[in-house]
Amino acid sequence: MLLTLGISHKTAPIEVREKLAFSQENIPNALKTLVNEVALEEVALLSTCNRTELYCSTLHKESTFKTQVINWWQSYNQTSFDVKPYLYTFSNDFAVSHMMRVASGLDSMLLGEPQILGQLKTAFQLANQNGVLGKRLLRLFQTSFSVAKRVRHHTQINAHPVSVAYAAVSLAKQIFSDLSKATVMLIGAGENIELTLQHLKAKNVQKIIIVNRTLAHAKSLTECYGGESIGLDKLPIALAQADIVISAIASPKPVLLQAHLDHAFSRKRRPIFMVDLGVPRNIEPTIADHEDIYLYTVDDLQGIVTENLKNRELAALEAESIIEQATQAYMHWVNASRHRQAVVAIRHQADKLKNETLAQALKRLARGDNPNEVITHFAHQLTQKLMHQPTMNVKDLHHDKIELVKELFDIE
Repeated sequence: MLLTLGISHKTAPIEVREKLAFSQENIPNALKTLVNEVALEEVALLSTCNRTELYCSTLHKESTFKTQVINWWQSYNQTSFDVKPYLYTFSNDFAVSHMMRVASGLDSMLLGEPQILGQLKTAFQLANQNGVLGKRLLRLFQTSFSVAKRVRHHTQINAHPVSVAYAAVSLAKQIFSDLSKATVMLIGAGENIELTLQHLKAKNVQKIIIVNRTLAHAKSLTECYGGESIGLDKLPIALAQADIVISAIASPKPVLLQAHLDHAFSRKRRPIFMVDLGVPRNIEPTIADHEDIYLYTVDDLQGIVTENLKNRELAALEAESIIEQATQAYMHWVNASRHRQAVVAIRHQADKLKNETLAQALKRLARGDNPNEVITHFAHQLTQKLMHQPTMNVKDLHHDKIELVKELFDIE
């Protein structure tokens, strides 16, 4: 059975999502402990700012699987509250179409955003590198990537730029009419920050400061896009200059604290616009209480690019049709695989019974028994062994399944 268990921006606020999120560094260990504690054939883990999802292939019943994984999840992340109201589960074809929708950006906070595809590919690579992928999930990931590519090439889903980074810059544009004169501080050096940089440069922003824990990563971005790069320890200095702060750094706790404002507000009460794209949050929530701070989180960004979303919603209808066809094709492959496995198992069982019966017949021939009697006895014994279990099982079948048995054995 294919199963997906997850939490997203649709089912939980950021305060809950950040407590159930996994850092990229922790995912390999999480995969290994999950496989050890819950008997799963295959598993992969996706954790982003807007969702955390487990993709599994398991022999468990759905209810058993859900209980075991929830218990593991709460224990691993050391959460004390009940997470069940925030979770969702998809099985088999629903799990298949869900992954395809996620890969295509149809389930994202900002419809059609392309970043999720790269994040899903990272989840696939980590699971594959750690040896917890098998044929089913491997094919499902590959099919989902192919579907996402078809959606982008054959619909207008990405004709209008929409992403969390785009929404952040769009909101900043509403507050600062001329972004070219604003000083922007970016915290982090990952994909979200790079995408934000692209949108900022499109708005002719001249003064950009990238603050990051690893200075080399920040420098690699400033070499491509311009700006100044500094270490995280210099954050208060950069904050004193900033009009806009956009943060998306991987950190288990906030990196921009209330204490940092003491340095920033030697600036004669100039307001600061802040967007926290991190999960867990990068900016201490109490900072929003300051009268000169305008702080937004990823949950506040929905609806900012409404006009572009309307255009993407039309394209999404076309995308759903592509996904439906791909889901049917994948499930056909799964069912055909099950049939092949059943046929192999039946033939293996028949060969085992044949070999056991043949061994007895050969011993009798070696003793000099009458060949005709040996062959007759061999045929009788083999038929008895082959038909014993099926005929015993037929006695317990409901009458509507008897016709299926007759069809299976081609009996009038």
